[in-house]
Amino acid sequence: MNSDTETPSENDLSFWNNRNLEFRVLILGRANAGKTTILERLTGASMDEAEVWRDGKILPGQLIQTVKGQIDVCPKRGLHNIDDEIRFRPKPGFVFHDSRGVEAGSATELSTVQRFVEERSLTVKDLQTQLHVIWMCLPLDECRELFGSERDIFRLLKGTVPLVVIFTKQDGAVSKETSQILMDSPGNTRSRSIRKEARSKAELKVINRVKELEGELRGLGLTDNTTVFLTTGGIFIAIGVDDGMEMPTVDAEKSCQQLIDLTEECLTGPRIKTLLSVVWGHNLLKRGFWCLYW
Repeated sequence: MNSDTETPSENDLSFWNNRNLEFRVLILGRANAGKTTILERLTGASMDEAEVWRDGKILPGQLIQTVKGQIDVCPKRGLHNIDDEIRFRPKPGFVFHDSRGVEAGSATELSTVQRFVEERSLTVKDLQTQLHVIWMCLPLDECRELFGSERDIFRLLKGTVPLVVIFTKQDGAVSKETSQILMDSPGNTRSRSIRKEARSKAELKVINRVKELEGELRGLGLTDNTTVFLTTGGIFIAIGVDDGMEMPTVDAEKSCQQLIDLTEECLTGPRIKTLLSVVWGHNLLKRGFWCLYW
């Protein structure tokens, strides 16, 4: 047993009873990739309720708004700091870090991400300060192909930290494809049957696009066994952030749970899996082998 003056180690049950356990996530993606929506649905709070910490201190209100405004819009250079910690009181164990929209693709931005990942890689002994997972958001309603900067990010991240690739904005992509199909169709596009058929074709096109993107990443060797893709029913389709996470519905809860489950799947080692379980609020008795391990 540790004395009162000792810091509990990760092998002690007292460590896991610590109310200040933290699971650290770096969320990446171009501007308007749906990162804000994911954070809000996962934590059950709006960005207006987020706390932003820098160097162990919470930022004053005006600066907080500046940082939060950079999550899903093109930020101004010089204002953003990847080391800033974004926290939400309803889920106090989650600590989020955000990088500038990766479509910028500058050498400076890439080196900033690289430095951050290296400093907080899984080789860091302190479980509390490690970077535990990266969530990479790829929106489906915009460019059909990966940006060069996104390829660079994948090359940079390969094998460093577990990675979840999240295809976002599925519903927006389907709506755009449906509109395009109807525009290209002769005759009466107001017919319910024609519109229904157009949407079915659009959904299939979006599903195929996700398969192509995943195949491209795997073909380029940019993924490994610590990489997972957000999937449903064994088919590579995207969680629709626009329609599955936009409102706090039962479907939104299922989407969030699926994200947590897939995050757990790509994590390496029982310590980090247990940490995610505790922070997310699972009952560890359901994970009996972890309890037995400790």
